[in-house]
Amino acid sequence: MDELRDVRQSWEKFHAAIDVVGGMSASEIGYSSAIEELEKLSTILARQADIVVQLYEADSTAKLNILRNIQFGFLFFALVLLAGGAWVTRQSVLKPLAELGVVAGHLGRNDLETPVQVHGPEEMRKLSQSFDGMRLGLKSAQRELIDLNDTLEKRVSQRTRELEALNVVTQEITSRLDIQQVLSSVTKKTSELLNGDVSFLCLLDASQPLLKLQTFSGHADAAVDDTTIIKKHDLTDSILNSNRAVVCGIDTCREGCSILSDKYRSSHMAAPLRSNDQIIGALCVGSASPQRFGYESTDLLTKLANTAAIALENARLYEQAERIATLEERRRIAADMHDGLGQTFSYLGLMTDQVVELLSNGKNQAALERLKLTRETIEKATGNVRKAINRLMDENPINSELCGQLQEVAKEFSAQHSTIIEWRCEAESPCNCPPHVNEQVIHVVREALTNAISYAHPTQIIVQFTKRDQTYELLVADNGNGFDSSQPSPNGHFGLQIMKARALRINGQLEVKSIPGMGTQIILSFPLSNKE
Repeated sequence: MDELRDVRQSWEKFHAAIDVVGGMSASEIGYSSAIEELEKLSTILARQADIVVQLYEADSTAKLNILRNIQFGFLFFALVLLAGGAWVTRQSVLKPLAELGVVAGHLGRNDLETPVQVHGPEEMRKLSQSFDGMRLGLKSAQRELIDLNDTLEKRVSQRTRELEALNVVTQEITSRLDIQQVLSSVTKKTSELLNGDVSFLCLLDASQPLLKLQTFSGHADAAVDDTTIIKKHDLTDSILNSNRAVVCGIDTCREGCSILSDKYRSSHMAAPLRSNDQIIGALCVGSASPQRFGYESTDLLTKLANTAAIALENARLYEQAERIATLEERRRIAADMHDGLGQTFSYLGLMTDQVVELLSNGKNQAALERLKLTRETIEKATGNVRKAINRLMDENPINSELCGQLQEVAKEFSAQHSTIIEWRCEAESPCNCPPHVNEQVIHVVREALTNAISYAHPTQIIVQFTKRDQTYELLVADNGNGFDSSQPSPNGHFGLQIMKARALRINGQLEVKSIPGMGTQIILSFPLSNKE
């Protein structure tokens, strides 16, 4: 710069003047002039330095202004970037989040129709897709719940009807005591309840590992020509060893259900019959329609199979009891004939010999008296035979009024035994029950009186008949030995079982109350018939 150069030149001159003044003494000539020159140069130097300082100051101020402007520029750009970042953040994050918040509010208010469509970065789009998938899932679940709610009452009603029908079927099956009737009833009711085209029941042959067809309900072409299923097949074992019914199809249970013809193997089920933890057979149902049976059907078939097993066992026990009862009745008839007709015929033979002897001795009057006694004995024996035949033929219970017939039975037993039998009738009107009801009631009373006299050894028996609003009640009470009614009957004693079976035949109930040493009560209750 020129000003600095001038300052430098003035400084050199000022420095030289200082050297001159320094080299002179105050007494020398020209010292004052040197001092004046030095002061003049210092003044000039000071003025020039001041100018340079002002220039530097101006230059610094200008640079400071430039720096300040640069700082203001940086601040401005920072604010612009901040604003831009805020806008971008709002557009890419805050706004999509706000939209998602609105969508969440719709979902919270159970609005599943509005689709979730949020625009923004990839992450937000994926998040919105997830929300929309959740909305669709909730909508589908809601629709299923609505459908389930709409059909729930119908399903509950249907399930109730099935259970009621199962209860009716159970009572009907278990009330039957003939094995063939039980088998036929089981297959028929199985087809009806499960809506199957065909059902059949097989029983296990004890002598061979075979399941043999016993009965079936459905079309004649339901079973193939081979009417046995070999138990050794694996799939048959899987059915028999299962605890519940097994659902089969075309490709499953081929061996186990090979008795079914191909037409009815599109959808079928099989359930094992168990009695006392022993496999006794299998109950199967088939349909020509595929996928006809579901889980509820297997549950129903399992219950039917269990009921059928119990009914079969009851029928077998009843057959055994009837067979034993028949043998007992034969023995009783043989004993009656031995004690009655046998002794009567012996007496008649003896009387005949006496008549012959008297006639040969000419004692005609005594012979006539013996013949008269013989005639009375024959008439008495004839009357006893007729009574026995009538009792065996059950004519009186079928054709007589029930109370009167019960009274006759009480009189008959009272006359034959030393036990006092008291008859009580609390029915105001005549009891005109159907013949089969009379038959079963008379049998129950005879069995109860026979058991009481034979085993309890009572001194008094009360036979009481009562008519209530919709039921009859028959009481046979004795003061005999009594027994523990909670214990099962001894082997070979089927009297109570037979009486209970007879009660079931007339839709009645038999109750036994007994305490050792305090007597026994047999209570038979049965409903009035529709005619009554």
